[in-house]
Amino acid sequence: MSHHEHEHDHGHFDAAATTWDDDPAKIERAHSTAALLRETLALDGTERVIEIGGGTGQLSLALAADVAEVLVTDASPGMVEVARANIERAGLADRLTAQRLDLVTDPMPEGRFDGAWAMLALHHVREVDRLLEAVKGLLHPGGWLAIVDLDDDRAGAFHADHTDFTGHDGFDRDAFAERLRRAGFDDVTVSDAGSVEKELGGDDQGRGTFSTFLAVARA
Repeated sequence: MSHHEHEHDHGHFDAAATTWDDDPAKIERAHSTAALLRETLALDGTERVIEIGGGTGQLSLALAADVAEVLVTDASPGMVEVARANIERAGLADRLTAQRLDLVTDPMPEGRFDGAWAMLALHHVREVDRLLEAVKGLLHPGGWLAIVDLDDDRAGAFHADHTDFTGHDGFDRDAFAERLRRAGFDDVTVSDAGSVEKELGGDDQGRGTFSTFLAVARA
């Protein structure tokens, strides 16, 4: 993707960052995803985790007590600032860190991780395969990856209000599982992750409901 498009997408998120958490549905979504991951992953509290496209950090904040530490990453500097403030406010700076990082283009962080999670982040990434390969390289052998994302949404309604959106309108579950295998992951399972609600573009369009999946795989 051109540098220009990339910056553009950041611009959307940088501008939205300060009011992102004002939508209670987003906080609720983070909590329901946290509950699902808690149920699915056998977390024992020793894990070092990386969050991909973590935005304001709400998912990792909700799971902070279940793991040892989390590096929350996002390509948008605005989101990372808000995540840092949220982490400080929650008194979790000893186990959560936020860092501006684009896993497709930036050098990788130090060390290896026991797991990685992402919530509604990968459909914003144009080069998903490169991202998955990068994440595979960051995980200890046997480490897990848990991704919650949108089912295939051919109408593109989820991002109708985001005019310069360059990502994917959700993913076909089988094709996504195949992508994980191609990136070197094993034991891939894909299951239902409930649905998310989102304001649709203009004020008059109300909210739409979009189904999501959870993909879990081992490095």
